[in-house]
Amino acid sequence: MGVTETVVRFALATRTIPDDVRMLATNHFVDGIAVMLAGATEQSGALVRAHLRDIGGQPQATVLGSKLRAPLQLAAWANGTAGHAMDYDDTQLATDPQSVYGLLTHPTVPVLAAALAAAERTHATGSALLDACIVGVEVACRIADAVNPRHYRDGFHSTATMGGFGAAAAAARLYGCDLDQTLRAFGLAASMSAGLRENFGTMTKPFHAGRAAENGLVAVQLARRGWTAAKDILEAKRGFYSAAAGGFDPSKIEGKLGNPYFYMTPGISIKPYPSGSLSHPAQDVLLELVREHDVGPAQVERIDVGVNSHVPNALIHTRPTTALEGKFSLQFQMAIGVLERRAGITQFVDEKVRDPRTRELMERVRVYVDPEIEALGYNEMRMRVKITLKDGRVLAGYADKAKGHPGKPMSRTDLREKFMDCATLVMPSDRAEAALARLWAIREVARVDELTSMLVGRAQ
Repeated sequence: MGVTETVVRFALATRTIPDDVRMLATNHFVDGIAVMLAGATEQSGALVRAHLRDIGGQPQATVLGSKLRAPLQLAAWANGTAGHAMDYDDTQLATDPQSVYGLLTHPTVPVLAAALAAAERTHATGSALLDACIVGVEVACRIADAVNPRHYRDGFHSTATMGGFGAAAAAARLYGCDLDQTLRAFGLAASMSAGLRENFGTMTKPFHAGRAAENGLVAVQLARRGWTAAKDILEAKRGFYSAAAGGFDPSKIEGKLGNPYFYMTPGISIKPYPSGSLSHPAQDVLLELVREHDVGPAQVERIDVGVNSHVPNALIHTRPTTALEGKFSLQFQMAIGVLERRAGITQFVDEKVRDPRTRELMERVRVYVDPEIEALGYNEMRMRVKITLKDGRVLAGYADKAKGHPGKPMSRTDLREKFMDCATLVMPSDRAEAALARLWAIREVARVDELTSMLVGRAQ
C-alpha cells in the first residue's frame, strides 16, 4: 500500500480506541468547543456571519455562539475560523527531537469543525463524533509530523495545508464512506489545501483553519457524488508532499497511526494563553516573576528574553499595533504581563496593544538568540527571561515547557476555568455550566444535534 491508502484505511477501519485515549481526547474536544465559542465574538466572527447571511442557503448546521444556522460546509468554515480566531486552540508536538516545536498544526479545530457539521447532518451519536475526531486528529498529526520542514520554513501554514486531511478523515468516517470515496476525497482536499504564514497576525490566519475544515468536508461530499481525484496524492511524484515540501519521511506514518495515538505520545498541548504557543514558556516565567516579586512597570529597567533561532521566524511582530499582531509578539506579551499580571482574553485586545504604557514598556523588551538554548535543539520551546530592575536587582527564570504541555498538563479544573471564560462571552454562566457537563459526557449523547442546540449564543 502507498502512504495515502495506509492513512485512509486507518481512518475508516479503526473501531477499537483505548479508553485512556478517549478520556484525553475529551479534554481536547471540550477545549475545541470553548475556543469556537470565544472566537465567535471576534470581529472576524461577525464578518463571517454577515457573509453567511448574505449568501443564504439551507440552514443545515449550527454556527456556534450564535443563533445562526448555515449550509454544512459554511458552518464548518465559520466554526473552524472562530476556533482559531483567538489563537487559543491546541498545538501538536513533534516526534523528532530535530523538529521545531509548535510549527506543525493546531489539530483539533479543523477536524472538529468539519466533524460537527457532518455529525449534525448524519444524526450521529456523541460517541461516533468523538471517535471521528480522534481518528481525524491522528491523521492530521501524522501527516504533518512527516512533512519536510521546508514546508513551514518557506511560508506554508501547516494547519491550513494539512488540517484538511484530518477534516476529510473525520467526515468520511461519519458519512460511512468506502475506501475509494475517501481516497478521492484526499486527492481533492490536497488540491484545495493552502495557507501562507505571511498572514499571521491578521484575520486570514484563522481563516486558514476554517477553510481546512470546509475543504475536508466538501471533498468528502463531492467524492460521495462520484468526483474523481488522484488516489495516491500524498506520496505521488507530483503530489502533496513533493510539491508543497520537497519530500517527507514515510516512516513517521507507516506503522505509527494509532500506535500509539499522537494524543499519548508525543502529545498535544492545550493553550493557557490566547496567543502563539512559541511564546508560552516565557509568558509562564514572566508572570511567575512579577507575581512573586510584586514587580510593577515603573520598576523595570529592561526585560531580556532568550530563545532559539526559530522563535523570531514565528513571533514576527516586534511592534504590534493590533491584538492579532500582539498574539505573535513576545514584546507585547512581556509588557502586558508586567502591566496586568495576566495574559488572558481580556488582555489580547486592540486597546491594550495601543495603550501608550504598553508601547513604552515594549521598548524595554529585548528578544535574542541564546546560544545555550540554541544548542539544545528545537523540539521544545526553551526560554530564559531576565528582568533587570532600576534598583539593580535581577530576576531570572527558565522554562523548557509551558502550562498545558503534556509534560505540564492543565487539570480539568484549569480546563473548566478556560471553558467558562470562553463560553460566558456568548451565553449566561448557568447555560455554560450545563453545556460543559454535556460535553464532558459526550460519549453518552444520543444525537449530536442535542448537543449543538446547547451551544447557540448571543453573538450577532
